[in-house]
Amino acid sequence: MKKNTTTIKAIAGQQLSEEQIKAFIEHYNKKGSFPGNKIVCTATGKLTTCVAGWRDKKIKEYGSIENLLRNYKCRGVNKTLRQEKIKAIGSPKKGRKAKEKEEISYDIPQMKNTVRGPLTGQDLIDNTKVACQRPDIFLNNGRHCLDCNFFEICQNNNKCLLKGFEFKAGEFVEI
Repeated sequence: MKKNTTTIKAIAGQQLSEEQIKAFIEHYNKKGSFPGNKIVCTATGKLTTCVAGWRDKKIKEYGSIENLLRNYKCRGVNKTLRQEKIKAIGSPKKGRKAKEKEEISYDIPQMKNTVRGPLTGQDLIDNTKVACQRPDIFLNNGRHCLDCNFFEICQNNNKCLLKGFEFKAGEFVEI
């Protein structure tokens, strides 16, 4: 009986014969597994362990036990086939990006060409509430408005003078 089981087992580098395929099917129908738990890749002749859930998945994938034994290709062969297919088609990422670039078109609204002049009158006064008109003077003088020519109309919350100075008749006067 040992002789019979050793001839049934898959051997690396050798394809399964018709006898072995029939014996594998009989063994699977009786015991629910393959003899030796290995099957041969039809492309490379490598042995692959074939047990439990993975075996059942492959049987469903190939349609029957016989189709699995006659047509099984190992992981390495499938990977090579996928890479060759991608090379033949072209890189899927590059192809998608090129299509996206072709399909995308942006409608950018036309900008109005307006020349902005200096602020005067009430517009200038309103603008001083939000922004300092001379931040260079304010920051360079230690955060005070001494010598700023907008001091009189400025309504900014940061407006301040150095201690010992006040603003009278359009001039900064030392007290």
